Amino acid sequence: MVNVDERRADERYERSEHLSLKIVFSSENPGLLGKTIDGKTVDVSASGLRISLNYPIKIDSVLDVWVNLKDQNKKFFLTGNVRWVSETELGGVYMIGLVLRERSDTITDLQEWKKMFKKQLSEA
Repeated sequence: MVNVDERRADERYERSEHLSLKIVFSSENPGLLGKTIDGKTVDVSASGLRISLNYPIKIDSVLDVWVNLKDQNKKFFLTGNVRWVSETELGGVYMIGLVLRERSDTITDLQEWKKMFKKQLSEA
């Protein structure tokens, strides 16, 4: 069995930052389209986010996410696909794995987001 951490392409950083997200696509539940939910990051990387929400979101849903990084004094607009979801032991709190990607119909901050991680690694 392969350790999940060994498959990661990018180093993850534990960060608890406020975010809001909007569901752009959900084949499992089209009634959720356009729904906005607040949550927070658990950890972040150049290519993904682990998010804590009080709402379950289906795998393969597409989310637009606005992450406010306090130390960068910037709000990043990102898009991603839900790769996995698990309910925590607390019940009613869900961990969501989001793989970031570009969108063809709108401009995101993904390239700037990735540059920020390259800069952090070069300073480490």
